[in-house]
Amino acid sequence: MTQQFSLRTSVCIALATLASSSALAAGFQVNEHSANGLGRAMAGQAAKPENASILATNPAAIGVFKDAEFSSSVSFIDPNVDVNGTVNYAVGGQVIAVADASEDDIADTAIVPSFFYTLPINERVSAGVGVFTTYGLTSDYSDDFNALHFADTAEVKSVTFNPAVSYKVNDTLMIGLGLSATFADAQINSAVSESLSPILSANAQTTIPATASIFKLEGDDWGYGWNVGVFWQPTEMTNIALSHRAETKLTLDGEVTSSLTASLNQPGSLDLNLAASTEFAIDQKINQQWSVQASAVFTDWSTFEKLEANLADGTDFLIKQENFDDSWRAAFGVTYILNDEFTLRAGYAYDDGVVTVENRSLSIPDTDRHWVSAGLTYTVSEDTSIDAAYVYINGREANIDKTRALNAEGTFTSTYTGTQSATAHILSVQLNTRF
Repeated sequence: MTQQFSLRTSVCIALATLASSSALAAGFQVNEHSANGLGRAMAGQAAKPENASILATNPAAIGVFKDAEFSSSVSFIDPNVDVNGTVNYAVGGQVIAVADASEDDIADTAIVPSFFYTLPINERVSAGVGVFTTYGLTSDYSDDFNALHFADTAEVKSVTFNPAVSYKVNDTLMIGLGLSATFADAQINSAVSESLSPILSANAQTTIPATASIFKLEGDDWGYGWNVGVFWQPTEMTNIALSHRAETKLTLDGEVTSSLTASLNQPGSLDLNLAASTEFAIDQKINQQWSVQASAVFTDWSTFEKLEANLADGTDFLIKQENFDDSWRAAFGVTYILNDEFTLRAGYAYDDGVVTVENRSLSIPDTDRHWVSAGLTYTVSEDTSIDAAYVYINGREANIDKTRALNAEGTFTSTYTGTQSATAHILSVQLNTRF
């Protein structure tokens, strides 16, 4: 039976874990790069330049600042992603075994930092640089999870370096351009589950232990892209913005290993495209104290159609048709200047998931999400302020129903049936100063 575990099957079972999500944003996006933005659920973010962190969403808006600005934030993310279901095994369509496959807290907590610096060069030109992350994911199932052959551990970490420049066309219009260099590091693996181990061992007439590696890939790469923005102030009370961040293409090069298939032990790579996104945002003052914000964000996830493993021996294998859908995110917020020291914020957002029931799996716990947030700014001095925000995210419960072939002929299959639910808490603080 060990030999019947084909190269294609081994790759297919494992690499699907790349698309697992922390369930915080559509696909594997990360929005945690601005505490003041999080306070209003990122509503109107591209149109509200309160500090240097605006560079991440709209490079044009950094032209508003008259002095050098520095912002640094750190966000603590505490996701709670649970799966509840059963896994069965069938030969020739006849079910031969069924096991419970449920687990809580498959996504780890995370700390997400960011840093931004902007500087006016002259009356028309400003420049800046940001260091932050826009994409990342993690999922980690325990060794006794009975569907490790569907999903085990997946982790993708990324950091983006983004220099940018803004040009003031006239008193009301600014345009901006940024270039980005993104470094991503990934580890993806799958393993033999406790429920699968005795079945494989009986067929192979040799012991195949639980947690034996089916496939493991470790790799990293640099990818390059660009972002542009327009910032328009038609009146003293209204800001309107449009920004776009282009797709970043990465090829994660590294090593492939397997305990079951010796031919997999060779260098390999995986293509990973970080989706393009576009934001339209409005910041509307009502009076000197109250303002409202709104934004719509479109992310071009439909370009993420498949996962494909590229091995050093020249073999390319279609791993899995992901067939992500494009996603929309709508956000609404309010800002209230209480006094010279305190500014208060609140917001709501609806974040559209990128997978349908047909394409959802254990390795893609992605679904529609509701964001509710609150935040404040404390002005320490004329030049220094501190932002804080709290966000609660509630994901809609989603069904999972996936079948996977476990041999080359497709006569030995495994099916997972269950549900996935997700919530998350985010705490963020940020220091802003000008000089």
